[in-house]
Amino acid sequence: MDTDDTPETFQLHDDQARRRSARVAVAVLALGAVGLGGCALSPAGSGELREDDAGQAVDELRTGLRVPGVPSDSDSAEEPTVLHRVSTDDPVVFVTLDDGTHPDPQALDLVREQDMPVSLFLNEDPVRRHGDYFAQYLALGDHVHSHTRTHPDLTTLGTDAQTDEICGMAEVLDETYGATGQVGPLARTPYGASDESTLRAAESCGIEHLIHWSVVAEDGGLSYALGDGLRPGDIVLAHFTPGLAEDLEAVRDAADEAELEVARLEDYVPAE
Repeated sequence: MDTDDTPETFQLHDDQARRRSARVAVAVLALGAVGLGGCALSPAGSGELREDDAGQAVDELRTGLRVPGVPSDSDSAEEPTVLHRVSTDDPVVFVTLDDGTHPDPQALDLVREQDMPVSLFLNEDPVRRHGDYFAQYLALGDHVHSHTRTHPDLTTLGTDAQTDEICGMAEVLDETYGATGQVGPLARTPYGASDESTLRAAESCGIEHLIHWSVVAEDGGLSYALGDGLRPGDIVLAHFTPGLAEDLEAVRDAADEAELEVARLEDYVPAE
């Protein structure tokens, strides 16, 4: 019997689901900005957002925007903060790369040639299988962070299981790359899904910030939570896919158009 249920097919479907979830998360963030800051939708059919007189307040609220069910940094001085953007007046944006499923030599070449800082949020299997590839990013000065061991929806798990996913991945990274000093205290939850148990789990192993995103780079283009271009402090999400190099070129072009530089996230998200 013919079937296309090969491991590669399952991986393709999983990658597609992850990328759809990233787009949905950006849309949710955009709608959250509407509710928080009084933004209004652009004329019908444009699919864009415009800001009203409360635009400045929108930017302030979107920085560390509160996620439903997740306490903000004001609720506890010890729990990790949740960031969608970085609060800065510097003309900079940040690039983050997730999962590690498809290690793309062209993407690595582009990062090296253009001196583009990136932050890696990795899962266990790619690190076990392609550790030398990711080590080349660390040699360029980049950092690696936990993206959980197996990429589950953490909200379907209890605190102990979430701790194993988040902190277990941090341990894998420390075992693999700890000698470099470039295993960072950040984490990203798969699909942007988190709850109060996530914060307790992350706090238990010293995670200082949960990094979400405000822009998605995929298929050679960018999707924005608000507006139609990059803004200072934006965190761009991309994935290790066969098209990653093209996505990074799109980020570079958009940054150039907005007169922004790609900066290192870890330089702007300090330890608490």
